[in-house]
Amino acid sequence: MPRPDGPSKHVLLKERFQITRPLEEMELRLVRASLANAALVDLREEAILRTVLSLARLYKVRHGERDVGVGALLTPFREEVERRLGPVLQAPFPPTRDRLMPHVKDLRQHAAKARDMVAQRLRGRVPPEALDREIRHKELVLVTGGGGGTAYVYLGVMSLLGEYGLEPRLLAGTSMGAILAIMRSRLTRFDATDMINIVRGLSFRKLFRFISTESRYGLPAALRLFLRAGLGRFFSAGPENSGMRLKDLPVPTLIAVGGIRRGMLPRPLEYYERLLGTSPLGLLNPVGVARRIQAAMGAMAELFTRPEITARLYLGADDTTGDFDALDAAGFSSALPGVIHYDVLREDPGMHTLVEGLMGQHGVARLIDGGLVDNLPAKAAWKAVARGRIGTRNAFILALDGFAPKLTTPFWLPLQRLAAMTVAPNLPYTHHVKRFPRTLSPLDVVPSVELASKALQFGRTALAEDLPFLRRMLAPLPPVL
Repeated sequence: MPRPDGPSKHVLLKERFQITRPLEEMELRLVRASLANAALVDLREEAILRTVLSLARLYKVRHGERDVGVGALLTPFREEVERRLGPVLQAPFPPTRDRLMPHVKDLRQHAAKARDMVAQRLRGRVPPEALDREIRHKELVLVTGGGGGTAYVYLGVMSLLGEYGLEPRLLAGTSMGAILAIMRSRLTRFDATDMINIVRGLSFRKLFRFISTESRYGLPAALRLFLRAGLGRFFSAGPENSGMRLKDLPVPTLIAVGGIRRGMLPRPLEYYERLLGTSPLGLLNPVGVARRIQAAMGAMAELFTRPEITARLYLGADDTTGDFDALDAAGFSSALPGVIHYDVLREDPGMHTLVEGLMGQHGVARLIDGGLVDNLPAKAAWKAVARGRIGTRNAFILALDGFAPKLTTPFWLPLQRLAAMTVAPNLPYTHHVKRFPRTLSPLDVVPSVELASKALQFGRTALAEDLPFLRRMLAPLPPVL
């Protein structure tokens, strides 16, 4: 990780968020208001105001492997921007043209002087084009929540974004969202045919087995997830056909995983293994799973509602966890207590060392589904951007929540409401949250090609209404200073 340089290097992330977030919210409100009312500002006026806001929240510029801090240099300019635009773009009523226009010309002149001052101070260390890129170009960060088969709508979102050239620079996922995230991050550009072909090769019997195995790192459960059996050939790397690591993925990816703290598991291990019964026949039938999963909901609720029991881990967030096998990371993130067990049982000394080291570092005895601790890891994604993971700090975080509470799915409503408790702390770190009126069932974790195609269409249809806003936010700003 490049070392920060300059007067702002000691500013904590929390403080940086408190400084930059109001400016981001002003930009979001400006763009939404402009789309709703074409007479509010013309495109050039909007670009000036957005450039002003972008410069005001600038605090680091990356050049090569070096971050250069500029936040302190821009403090007077930022305060002037907040003084002028805050009353207009943070008011409880919509902004109006007569209140915005008096500031456009003056702020453009102030911004040009501030930009030139920063460029002069950076001379010899950061070229002007790097500064210009940081101000005018915004990158997409995609956060994919868990929820079993409901998450397949994300394929439609990825498909539609890809058609417009909106490809993510960073992904963060939980549970089934983690599996889809690593599938997506295999390629720099989305390929719907590739995704459908992967789904076509999957089967319930290939991915899940009702057999007794060692439980080394995961929490025992009736269903054993063998993710490598279904997806291993898509994640092979190296001369010995070793598994692709998170840091090998073309698109950087973070995976949320839960941990049970040592000595705090509320029930014996055997309890979780027997929650779904002892017969494989019911578990191979989705209807049977639906009946039996109700028994597991109580055990999950116990973990959801006692946060002192659990720890949040983010694989891929640093160099050490970046060495995690991508399939292992997604597998642990999908290990739903009492329902799905995942473990590293193969001979892989490197992975065993990594897992044991991670668990020791965090005082964790077992790894579980990330959805129980963070079902929409937008905050972790924001922190990764703020720490320079993708170079720029100018990013737009789009969060996909396929498991949001819906009265139309009463069977799942209690679990959805519990998951929403972990989603709420992430919402301030998103720039847009997409929820979906139609999804597959959470039980459709291994859908047919027909169902996967239907989910893809659900996602495309749902996102279509948001596309004008997303395209406006992610289009490079024209040079106006």
